[in-house]
Formats: sequence, C-alpha cells, structure tokens
Amino acid sequence: MNRPKDLITVLTEDHRELRQLFTELEVLSGGENLRRMLTDQLIIEMVRHSVAEEAYLYPVCRACLPDGGWISEEAHADHLRIEKIMKQLEVPGLPDDHFSFLLDWLISDTRRHMSDEEDRLFPLLVKNVSEAELVVLGEKAKRAKSLAATRSPPGGKDKPLLHTLLASGAGLVERARAYLCGQGKAYP
Repeated sequence: MNRPKDLITVLTEDHRELRQLFTELEVLSGGENLRRMLTDQLIIEMVRHSVAEEAYLYPVCRACLPDGGWISEEAHADHLRIEKIMKQLEVPGLPDDHFSFLLDWLISDTRRHMSDEEDRLFPLLVKNVSEAELVVLGEKAKRAKSLAATRSPPGGKDKPLLHTLLASGAGLVERARAYLCGQGKAYP
C-alpha cells in the first residue's frame, strides 16, 4: 500500500524535478529553439509548484510557525522576483545571450529559494505542525497539481496536457497561473 505523502515530501519531490530540469538546461546541446522549448516547460512546472506552495505551504506557515507571517512574506517575495525573471524570458525576439543570462539568473535564484525552504522552513514545519496535518496538506497539493498535469500519465493519451492547453509565448506565466488558480480558461 502506498503511504500518503506529506506536504514536505511533495514539495521536495518538486524541487528534485526542477533541479533535474535545471541540469538539462545547463548541459543542453541542440540549439536555442530546443532550449527555449524546455524553458517553457520549466516555467509551467515552476508556476505549478508556486501555486501549490502559495495555496498550502504559506498558509500553514503563517498559522503555525513562530514568525510565520514574516517567513511567508519573504518566500512570497522570492516567488514574485522569480516570476518577474520568467516573464522577462517570454519576451519575443530576446537575443540568445540575454536569454542565457536570464535563464542562469532564474536557475540561481530558484536554487537558493529551494535550498532555503529545505534547510530552514521544512524543519520548522516538522517541529510545529502535526504529521497528520502535513499529510492532509500533501494530499491536497498532490491533487491540485494532478489537475494541472504537464505530462501524460502512462496510458493517459486522451488527457490534454497543460502545456498543450497553454500556447507558449508572451503571457505564459500569467496564463499558467490563471489556469492553475481556476481564474480563467487556458487558451488553446
């Protein structure tokens, strides 16, 4: 029987997947078009992760941690800064060298943010939030993320993928966020 995953496990698995995408982008050879396509995938994955954190992680931090309000605001400010970089990566006709600079900056800032959560925030949650509550939040985060899958599950060829529903290009970050938050329909 599969043991339910708690919120920390779900988010840590996301971090691992994002780090894998970072590595792929850093070593990718095959042209800028392929790199830009993979960057669109990265942006969608990062928005999915951010929405899950904003919906489940930060509220429990505010409610249960000493200085939780401040910690949540600091982490949310990181998200806004990272999202701003992602939006700059969407600019049409961005020269390759500027695209590379922004992508390196995005990867560096996101790695720092994830490490801070894993090293500082997650241990605080373990000390201050019951395991049962973390499991409930983890299941909610998993369920919310599965509704916005970006890759087909095995045998799930009939299901539209988020990246298929969201055409890449200008406004990808806003469209992905709106879709994931239920604020509107994705544009085919």
